[in-house]
Parts: sequence; structure tokens; C-alpha cells
Amino acid sequence: MRSFVRTRTVVKVAAALTIVGSSVAGYTLLHPQYVSSSGIVRFGRAAVAVAHIVVDYKSSLRGIDPTSEQYLLLKSQVSYRHCITLLCTVSLMC
Repeated sequence: MRSFVRTRTVVKVAAALTIVGSSVAGYTLLHPQYVSSSGIVRFGRAAVAVAHIVVDYKSSLRGIDPTSEQYLLLKSQVSYRHCITLLCTVSLMC
């Protein structure tokens, strides 16, 4: 039963991404000069950055006791690393 629910979730996410991708492609064809400043492109960049941050947090902190010093140190390092990432994504200066 759980695999069926997961499969449905994956299909829903894939369908949503396909719709968003098609919308972006259509907008790009109609208005090529406004692509980099369009809201959907900025939202897409931010969504990719947030997804990357979540994956990095999960993988960096996996298996470490949340009450330990090492956990706090790694969490601080990951936070700093992604603070820079988000600043670069938002300002496009990096």
C-alpha cells in the first residue's frame, strides 16, 4: 500500500513539474527578452536552491546525534555555506 502511495506522489510531482516546465518553455518562446527577470524563472531558481539546501542538510546531518557538539558544528557550517548560496541566487552576483 505504501509503495502505491509513493508512486502516486511521484507521478503527481512529475506531472506538476511537466506543467511548470511547459509553461516556462511557452513563455520563453513568446517573450524571449524577459526570461531572466520573469517571476517564474526567479521562483524556479529559488526552488532549486532550496531543494539543494534541504538535501545537503539531510545528507550532512544524517546519523549524527542532535545533542552532540559535532551536530551543532556541522549544522553551523551547512547554514553558512547555504547562506552564501541563497545570497548568490537572489542577487545573481556570484
